[in-house]
Amino acid sequence: MPFKFSLTLLLICFSLLTIAQAPIDPVKRYDGTLDHQKTKQPASILEFRYPERDLEAALERYVEKLGVKVKFVRGLNYAKQVKFKADDARYFDLYYKVEGSGRGASSNSILSVILAEPGEDILLRDPKNQEVAKATAASPAAQAFFDGLGAAVGAYDLEKRISEQEDVVKKSEKKQSDLEKKKQKLEKELAENSEDLKKNASELEKAKAVLEQIRAERKN
Repeated sequence: MPFKFSLTLLLICFSLLTIAQAPIDPVKRYDGTLDHQKTKQPASILEFRYPERDLEAALERYVEKLGVKVKFVRGLNYAKQVKFKADDARYFDLYYKVEGSGRGASSNSILSVILAEPGEDILLRDPKNQEVAKATAASPAAQAFFDGLGAAVGAYDLEKRISEQEDVVKKSEKKQSDLEKKKQKLEKELAENSEDLKKNASELEKAKAVLEQIRAERKN
């Protein structure tokens, strides 16, 4: 890898890493419901101006950093027995769904979150009684989860941009390397051609001299 391009890669990565990891916070948060398995589940709804696929990936990484794997169960992302605060003894079962629209800067995503007690069957919840669900979502441990969302999405976005820029640099380095090889090949061919020209010019002069001698013999 050429030194100047290795240096370029390091400088780009360093400049990106030194940018403050600005959180990507939800633009709205409110209580609502989520249609699930023919039931209406009380849920915390958060709206983001961020692509659906990236938000889902950021959430999965956020939850897995808490030490729990995310699975897809009956139409919802599910994480079993998640502990949102290290100094809290409380665990939750986490269900969530991300739905989005638009592309690029116009992307919008809606995150619906259901928090339940470990092992609780949310399908047996009374849809008319939302107080338990609201109380669960308002608990200090649950608030820690919601409060950390923006920073988690922002950190994911920064890592994603760094990875994408590294790919750009690698592609540019490969192209530069290919062009350098092509240049070296052309320079070698040019040098060989120059030698051939000199050799051929010498042979041409000798051939002309012999021709003149033969012509002179004919005159005699």
